[in-house]
Amino acid sequence: MKKFGIEKKYLILQRFLKLVSSIHMITLSIIKKLIIQKALVAVMLFFCFSQSFADVENGKKLFSGRCASCHAVDKKVVGPALAGIETRRDEAWLIKWIRNSSEVIKSGDAYAVKIFNEYNKSVMTAFPDLSDDDIKDILGYIKEEAANSGKDNQASAGGGGSSGVSQPPVDTDTLKFLLFVTTGLLLFAALALLFAAAILINVLRSREGKEPYSWSGTMKTMGDLMKNPYIAGSITFVILAVGSTKLVTHARSVGLHQGYQPIQPIAFSHKLHAGEYGIACNYCHVGVEKSKSATIPSANICMNCHNYIEKGPQYGTKEIEKIKKHYEQGKPVEWVRIHNLPDFVYFNHQQHVVAGGQQCQTCHGPIEEMEEVYQYSDLSMGWCINCHRQTEVDVNKNDYYTTVHNEWVEKKENAKKEGKEIKITVADLGGLECAKCHY
Repeated sequence: MKKFGIEKKYLILQRFLKLVSSIHMITLSIIKKLIIQKALVAVMLFFCFSQSFADVENGKKLFSGRCASCHAVDKKVVGPALAGIETRRDEAWLIKWIRNSSEVIKSGDAYAVKIFNEYNKSVMTAFPDLSDDDIKDILGYIKEEAANSGKDNQASAGGGGSSGVSQPPVDTDTLKFLLFVTTGLLLFAALALLFAAAILINVLRSREGKEPYSWSGTMKTMGDLMKNPYIAGSITFVILAVGSTKLVTHARSVGLHQGYQPIQPIAFSHKLHAGEYGIACNYCHVGVEKSKSATIPSANICMNCHNYIEKGPQYGTKEIEKIKKHYEQGKPVEWVRIHNLPDFVYFNHQQHVVAGGQQCQTCHGPIEEMEEVYQYSDLSMGWCINCHRQTEVDVNKNDYYTTVHNEWVEKKENAKKEGKEIKITVADLGGLECAKCHY
């Protein structure tokens, strides 16, 4: 009977496990079917609609380089705000207009003529080199950017924080003063506590019949301790170590101007122009991709926009009038130079931006967030060398490096075949040689 009872329990357990296993297999098969179905639907949707999707990244790049100097998505600049442009005109009309607006105006199109007259008959730059897909990408970027801008506005208006009321700016000078006062009070309290503790210790020693501590006695004890060669040697070592560190640090900073932020003759805001309006750096600094120097924009470049924009959102007409005055008198604006390398240092903007593929922010920091430009990096020799050691060179996507350094391309490809990955840095291409940066 006992044996039969054990066997029965074993059979029940075995059937239960089989049932669980069956349920598990059925569940897995259902999940697999659902995944396959969703994957097939996704693939079909991709192949069906991939041709109609705009390449937003390409559109952003084209917009920054071709359109941002005169247009913004959500505000009027030289030309009208572009948000919702796809609802005002159909795609075919927009393609013709963007490629060559003059031809559309000459055709007598009523809307084109109206826009032309509304904006003082200023002629929009023609872009005959842009394909239909390029223009569709630009329109796709505008549409997405307008949607994102709408969400941001709703978030800020609807309570991105605890209330819709904007907080007043923090007065940093007041905070520094309060911190200084608080630190002084805490030091005073600490000294007062030490003084009170010393008095209490002497009271206790008097009650115990011991001689209380005196100032002269304490100083004599400290003098005896200082005569100890081990203590004196340790203190001397610490003083020399700290002093040497400070001296070397100060010496290394000679000639470095990190954080330098001079007052400029015209209050030009990079945050407004490069940040909010998204104007490409090379629109104003025309030499950055062509020569050693990025060049400072002349007043006529400023007037490309400010012939039409006569009032700014921050300073009104005050700063724009200064530009106009220089332009009319034919005198250059005397900007104060910020980034100034020593005469014996050679730096080529074209080499770093075009051949090296570096962004302006690599050296200049978040320039699009700066109201007034300051020197972000220290631009020291060590800073440059570390960049050359760490920056990887993409020889496969750069004709310059592919042509000059074919052996590195071959090494990289051979390493990939062996399942290895070779990182080619600027240092490997001679970026640490003295003559690369020094005459």
